[in-house]
Amino acid sequence: MLRKVTKRITNNFGLKILAAVFAIVIWLVVVNIEDPEKTKGFVIPVTIENSDYLTDMGKTYDILNNSDKISFTVTGKRSIIEELSESDFTAVANMENINDEMTTVPVSVTASRYASQIEINKRDATLKISVENLKTERYTVQIETVGTPAAYCYIESTVADPKKITITGPESILNQIATVQTSVDVSGAEENIATNSKVVLLDKDGNEIPQERLTLNRTSVAVDVTVTMGKSVPLKFVTNGTPADGYRFQKAECSVSNVNLVGSSEALAAISELEITGSQMNIAGASSNVVASVDLSKFLPEGVSLASDQSKQISVTLVIEGRTAKAFAVPVKNITVRNLSSNYQLEFNADTVTVNLLGFEEDFSDINPDDITGTIDASPFNLGVMAAQVSIDGGYTVSETPYTSVTVTEKSDNTGNTDSTDNTGGTDSSTQ
Repeated sequence: MLRKVTKRITNNFGLKILAAVFAIVIWLVVVNIEDPEKTKGFVIPVTIENSDYLTDMGKTYDILNNSDKISFTVTGKRSIIEELSESDFTAVANMENINDEMTTVPVSVTASRYASQIEINKRDATLKISVENLKTERYTVQIETVGTPAAYCYIESTVADPKKITITGPESILNQIATVQTSVDVSGAEENIATNSKVVLLDKDGNEIPQERLTLNRTSVAVDVTVTMGKSVPLKFVTNGTPADGYRFQKAECSVSNVNLVGSSEALAAISELEITGSQMNIAGASSNVVASVDLSKFLPEGVSLASDQSKQISVTLVIEGRTAKAFAVPVKNITVRNLSSNYQLEFNADTVTVNLLGFEEDFSDINPDDITGTIDASPFNLGVMAAQVSIDGGYTVSETPYTSVTVTEKSDNTGNTDSTDNTGGTDSSTQ
């Protein structure tokens, strides 16, 4: 019996082995057809590790070109690939691995599932960064009030707590900060205001600076606004007298432009400005600035007094402006030569005559040198080169008498007409 069984097993043994191998191959082919390899792309954010590595060196960084997101492909069996999602992968950039130029950090990508059954294909797996110095500065918080208080109320004072804040961030950004400001709306306010207000950062042009890369020890401050019943009115300075000849009053300069007043609503309603006049505003005969110390209380109407926060004494400078000289190049064709001897002829030794006019700056803007005319009295002239005095026509005021160089020669032909009529735009035609 055993012999028969053995014979059956060994009979055609090679064919049986071949059949078994063929069956295994067929199974593998079927399995591969049913579950082939597949490649799929993923995009995930990059996690930054050990940021304090740069901070400890007094540095900070900015991510460039959106490189904090990395794209990669994964290859594996279709059944596995189809199960995977972005949440199965982690991308990490360790700042301790930054390159020597401090421009890139390598990014490693790992899978939390099927790590041994898939292949992760990374392309440009680097975090691109810009590194610069970290800076810390303290800034005073400036308070801006927005709107107008209620009638007969004014803002007496504003106080921020804290008065200064500390900001840490990239040096390039801190260098842009011109103002640290907070705003409080006082529209219609009749009583004191206590509020918390957000801090904003402004550059020199008044544009807001983003705070994403900055660390502020306070992003808001407490603000107390003191609102006082009263009224703020402008100052008006009225001078008396006339400055010295050649001078004029230009303006009044004062350290304050408005004055805070208190009183009954009727009295406050009757005053729209506080006029300062009298002997202290006297500019008679002045040839330089006049400085006056003014007691504001002497100019208040009945029923009105200075607010408690208003200084009683102010200093006012009455600015006196003198005429200045400005040079104009007048063409010699505009100069008329008179009374030149009929035996002589005259030539100018330059194309223009320099005329220095006196006036105030705005007076000169409408003057065209081509419109200025003048005359020369040649009656005393002899032969040769001489300085000719020029008399300017019109209402111009000269700072000094203008002269020009001329050459007088004898006529080669004395048969011409000896009539000495004037010739504007040159010498007398009868003497040519």
